Amino acid sequence: MMALAGTGLLAGWPETVPERTHLQRTSTVAEVRAFMEDLRQRAPGLEPYRPKGAPRATETGKPLLAWRLKGKGPDPLRVYVNANIHAGEVEGKEAIQQIIRELLQGKHPALRRNLDLVVMPAYNADGTDALDPAIRPWQPNPSESGVGRRENALGLDLNRDLMKAAAPNTRWLLAMLQDFDPAAVLDLHTTNGSTHGFHLTHGPACTLGADEPLLAFNRKLLVEVREQLKAEGMPTYDYGNFVPYGPTPEKPPTAWETYDAHPRLLTNYPALRNRLAVLSESYVYRSWPDRISDTRRFVLACLGWMAEHRGEIRAQIREAQARWVGAWAKGPVTLPLSAKLKLVERAAFDWVDPIRDEKGRLTGEKGRTHLELPSFVGFEGQDFVTAPAGYLVDPAFAPTVLPLLQAHGLKVLKGDARPGGLAVLHFQETGRKVSPSAYQGVFTLELQGSWKAEPVLKKLQQVWAPADLDRALYIPLDQPLGRLAFYLLDPRSTDSLAYWGLFHSALIRGNGMWGEPPRFPILAVGPAASPAPASTSTSARLPEPRTQE
Repeated sequence: MMALAGTGLLAGWPETVPERTHLQRTSTVAEVRAFMEDLRQRAPGLEPYRPKGAPRATETGKPLLAWRLKGKGPDPLRVYVNANIHAGEVEGKEAIQQIIRELLQGKHPALRRNLDLVVMPAYNADGTDALDPAIRPWQPNPSESGVGRRENALGLDLNRDLMKAAAPNTRWLLAMLQDFDPAAVLDLHTTNGSTHGFHLTHGPACTLGADEPLLAFNRKLLVEVREQLKAEGMPTYDYGNFVPYGPTPEKPPTAWETYDAHPRLLTNYPALRNRLAVLSESYVYRSWPDRISDTRRFVLACLGWMAEHRGEIRAQIREAQARWVGAWAKGPVTLPLSAKLKLVERAAFDWVDPIRDEKGRLTGEKGRTHLELPSFVGFEGQDFVTAPAGYLVDPAFAPTVLPLLQAHGLKVLKGDARPGGLAVLHFQETGRKVSPSAYQGVFTLELQGSWKAEPVLKKLQQVWAPADLDRALYIPLDQPLGRLAFYLLDPRSTDSLAYWGLFHSALIRGNGMWGEPPRFPILAVGPAASPAPASTSTSARLPEPRTQE
């Protein structure tokens, strides 16, 4: 048996698949289940976890399996750890199995006492079992099994699905966030980009429109973990890539940029719920056992920080929630429709000039260049608009939209419960862009415009009658998840239900659609209309970097 660094196996305890196969294989869904069930027989405390009302399986029938290890102390902090959302990035799946074993063995007593953990080692269950040695050949992989597929069986990237929630996996996660309500979420990945020389990169939630002090606290968590690991000989930094991407000696790096501010990403989404999140990205060019070991060390360091600061974490969450509620008592609330990268610091980097084999794997280094670069690892909002009191959704779309809003945990009322004395506002479109190619199976729709008191009607367009308003879905924004409701329902949001195609039958009319035009399916309810933002062109919206995990 070849033990992985740091695992500390004890006699009689089960081995992970890499351990018992001498690193030749990674685990399948069934093997993860067998390992975790074996742990349950060895020590008390570990139990299967199923959120209330959550799907039990993927589209193909693969089980969605999670386990809960409750803290032994009087007031443990709830934390969720997610792995294998991209099933070609298997290190987190193996590392979290090791960590749970160590906790049951009596190691890390402070974590065992002060944290209440739910873990899902094989989130993308379909991709987990679709093992193939030809996948991700540029990273050193288990030679016998290879690794799994990035996307699920329907071709969806589950790490872009948090808002539209098209996959059972995502609806499972949304149910968990309501049922278990973790204070923090960890999502475990492996990079596929720059040769930066760090053992692991990481990121806090960088979410568009989230509570800024909470985002700053989220960053503080990771800066302090980074310094701890640096002192222990493990270099880490914020996730990102060099600019230009794929630098050469002729065009060396000039900056470092992080990923994306959209809440569609699992690391970003919790911030719209006033919760913390951590992205872990092991370095793709390190050996497979090193990537598992690095992920294990990083997760343990994060969990240790959370256990030690659990009172402060809870206070920060309470204050973020209070700020949102208090904002509505002070006057109009504004939120950004887009974000731009922000210079946070200048930082030291090693740029590795690699030697690669025929599969693209890094087999050596021509050299390293030490650089100090501007580091754009944060975002600032732009294109701010005034948020309405709430939104009305056409009752014709209720069968599709209501279950999705409820899955997100939003309070949804009948239209006749909207506050009296506030105008019903109509969206006046000034521009649009339908994507030229499908993204996540959707030809996405970007809309520009503003809310006005009077509609601009096309000939024979269906109108909103008073009875329609009363039958509509009303979603107020002064609820705890009001930020989330804004980005789901404002048609200008590039993560809205309109963007993701839920209203395409009404909003995109082709030559073959000969009927009278339908009405716009979303209305806003007061306050007074605000002008269109100064910059809402496609170029002003943050593009998604191609290498984000």
